[in-house]
Amino acid sequence: MSFVTGKLSMAHSVYYAVAAPETEAPAPLLLVLHGFGQVAAEFIKIFEPLVQRGILVAAPQAPHQFYRSLADRTVGFSWLTRYERDQSIQDFAGYMEKFYDLVRRERRVDTQRVFVLGFSQGVSMAYRMWAHSRVPLAGGIACGGDLPPDIGERLSALSPLRVLLVHGRHDQIVPLRKAHEAQTQLENAGMPVELFEFEGQHLIPPEAMPRFAKLIGA
Repeated sequence: MSFVTGKLSMAHSVYYAVAAPETEAPAPLLLVLHGFGQVAAEFIKIFEPLVQRGILVAAPQAPHQFYRSLADRTVGFSWLTRYERDQSIQDFAGYMEKFYDLVRRERRVDTQRVFVLGFSQGVSMAYRMWAHSRVPLAGGIACGGDLPPDIGERLSALSPLRVLLVHGRHDQIVPLRKAHEAQTQLENAGMPVELFEFEGQHLIPPEAMPRFAKLIGA
């Protein structure tokens, strides 16, 4: 008896949500990457105040699903694990390029104002989108996450990016010091960076919305 292991690449459906402002003019685009276990269609609701300011918000859903709870079989989604991480990052970069192209086909986008926001696990993916994809980003927002080592090591080789760090002073999942460390690394690499701290835990606070709008120019 013999056992053989292998890998068969197969295409599968991925989902997304888009919230569009009521305007005919090209709108600035904010791509929002949810955290571990979240769902794009729910996550995008946080950003309704930005849509009301004329910003097009698009939320791709992470490709890997799992049961968050076996008891009630609720499903969440994840961007990647340690398993085949490098390949997953490359797949993600291609996925985001295709998603950006899809949004541009369906909506009028101001291509000079394209931004990415990540929350929690989505923060590391936002940084990796900047590093590995061809999407023309004007800025990035990191909410409740840290700068992954694979990006920190190559900051000097990356094109400049305006970065807004948003972090709760009482975040029990990703401590505030991670935001301070990211700020130092980004500044040392010559990146324009701002840190907004708030009195809260692991979330995106309503009071951060005006900061997002200011960065985007809306």
